[in-house]
Amino acid sequence: MEYSIQYGTAGTHRHTGPFLLVISHMRSFSSLLAHLLGSHPEISGYGEAQQSYIGRNDLDRLARTVRKQTGEATLGRYVFDKILHNRHEIAPTILGREDIRWVFMLRNAEDTIRSVLNMAHSLGHTGAFSDPRQVVNYYTARLSRMEQYGAQLGARALYIDAQRLIGDTGPLLDGLARALSLATPLREEYRIFPLTGAPGHGDPSPNIKAGRVVAIDEERHRDYVPMAIPEDGLLRAITGYQACRDALSRACTAV
Repeated sequence: MEYSIQYGTAGTHRHTGPFLLVISHMRSFSSLLAHLLGSHPEISGYGEAQQSYIGRNDLDRLARTVRKQTGEATLGRYVFDKILHNRHEIAPTILGREDIRWVFMLRNAEDTIRSVLNMAHSLGHTGAFSDPRQVVNYYTARLSRMEQYGAQLGARALYIDAQRLIGDTGPLLDGLARALSLATPLREEYRIFPLTGAPGHGDPSPNIKAGRVVAIDEERHRDYVPMAIPEDGLLRAITGYQACRDALSRACTAV
């Protein structure tokens, strides 16, 4: 089934179906999940709109962004986005909407931090995400915000352990397709979109251009370099991860 775009008097593209929003953090395999979802005929969107959600106008803005990014004249049943940063806010009125499906995805602390640092290294960045302590600060603050959203959404939101997307792909995708009431299964291969791999639109590494799930660590980490993480910072991140995972697992519906 497809939903049309309605044009308002001001030329606004209004999606008449539900939205699918993933709440996660950087380097959580969210780009991989986005591509797997966005390749399904009932889901439009595969990137990161980089916006807050305060009211209905922001959902309309997402529909316009997704239509531009995909080049699709008609959007699928769901319109997708992922939110990875605390600077992009989600208002309580948006969290309470019945036309939005929510998915939380969480990756363990050490793997996440090393992945962020290696991404910054590969891109030649020297800012906050090249500094282990600032990466820890980002990660722990993000987990705290995710806990807050999870407490508000409760069982209306789905929860995914990120590592299952790599190590248990088929069963996870089957469970997600059932939870979203998709008419056909989610596949383990995905489309390459116009902005796939572009910085600022998700994972910039070569792995995302494989068109399939890269499950072997040696293949995914072939360009990794050793990155030292201060022990106290890593312990703080691990503690935050465990607390967030426990909270989301209790509050939300596990996939």
